[in-house]
Amino acid sequence: MVSKTVLDNGAVILSERVPGFSSCALGLWVKTGSRYESSQQAGLSHFIEHMLFKGTERRSAAEIAQLMDGVGAQMNAFTEKEHTCFYARVIEKHFALAWDVLSDMFLHSVFAEEELEREKGVVLEEISMYEDNPEDVVFELFHRTLWPDHPLGLPILGSRAQVSAYGRSDFLRYMKDCYTADRLVVAVAGNISHDELVKRVEKWELPQPESEPNLTVGGFPNAQASKAVLFRDDEQVNLCYGVTGLSASDPRRYAMLVLDSVLGGSMSCRLFQEIREKRGLAYAVGTFQNSYRDCGSFGIYAGTSPDKAEQVLELSRQVVDELCQNGITEAELKRAQEYIKGTLALGLESTSAHLMRLAKTECYQGRYISEAEFDERIDAVTRADVLQAAREVLAPGRFHLAAVGPLRELDGCVAVSSAAELRNCDQLTCKNCNSVK
Repeated sequence: MVSKTVLDNGAVILSERVPGFSSCALGLWVKTGSRYESSQQAGLSHFIEHMLFKGTERRSAAEIAQLMDGVGAQMNAFTEKEHTCFYARVIEKHFALAWDVLSDMFLHSVFAEEELEREKGVVLEEISMYEDNPEDVVFELFHRTLWPDHPLGLPILGSRAQVSAYGRSDFLRYMKDCYTADRLVVAVAGNISHDELVKRVEKWELPQPESEPNLTVGGFPNAQASKAVLFRDDEQVNLCYGVTGLSASDPRRYAMLVLDSVLGGSMSCRLFQEIREKRGLAYAVGTFQNSYRDCGSFGIYAGTSPDKAEQVLELSRQVVDELCQNGITEAELKRAQEYIKGTLALGLESTSAHLMRLAKTECYQGRYISEAEFDERIDAVTRADVLQAAREVLAPGRFHLAAVGPLRELDGCVAVSSAAELRNCDQLTCKNCNSVK
């Protein structure tokens, strides 16, 4: 059973009774992330996520870690493009402690100067870790080709120069502006009293918004096709080939889930069978999609050797074109529907999974979507729905290409030599080949 309360200040409180589990999971979602940052604030949402673990008025960073470790709790946080989340999972009898620690971090972090300076080094190392991973780099590059003039296309971590320059006042100002009551979702999955949860949150003193959140800083995302190739002396080429996708509230999203499964979401999918199983051209190949409040991305990812990259790209195009022309079979439809429903059911075998689903559906749909309703909507998808979605979303001329690896050129696009050149370039589109500089 799911319960929901909206406080007078706009904060949303959710709880789900999950029988059969001895654990409970609790989380605090703030509807802010990298897309809400101005060019002078890039990386602040993520840095704040780190700093909330670095000490409060009552506890040091070490004491927070010791308390949670002492009861076997799992505690973490993450920053996305539109949300920042802090969460914990504990045995039910330790809920009160976990709540006290998490709320203390959220409400009373001090952002001590010495901790801030120390944590800068940690975030800089995290940026280096991502830049060392070509798969992370190619996805960042791909989304920049999709949205070159929009915060959605920028890295969540920010740049080294910006991270190094932030001071305590930057964090406090951003939290005052963005960590407001109307952007807060509090969620708990487990056998915890909803009324008690509401009473706990009602005691919080949260700032009120002074202005509406800015969703379109730098212009709305555009769908003009472009290409980007980054030369790196790696063993493989990592490539993404895709389009601007659907928003999280688009009614076609269920058809796109089926399309995703048939095209590249499972071992029996068309891309896996054609590129890996029949031809042995790649170990990793499949599709991905991300949905945001007003747009999304959908694409194909593959890792392959330099001499096979052109062939993998061409085969991917052929598979997409064939699906857009002829649709999917009845057998593919049924297999995809059962695969999607089964994946959801298996994924919900923990209170953490219930927590994440509870909050995500609230953030994007404004209400809880039960497993039964989700299954019903997936079962309602027809072959005609999938074909229509494919032709609308995967239309020719909408595809963007990003590649990272030991290539001087791919699909007519000349490679550049460094990630810094890509990240810091003001003029993204090359006039000669319509590629990312």
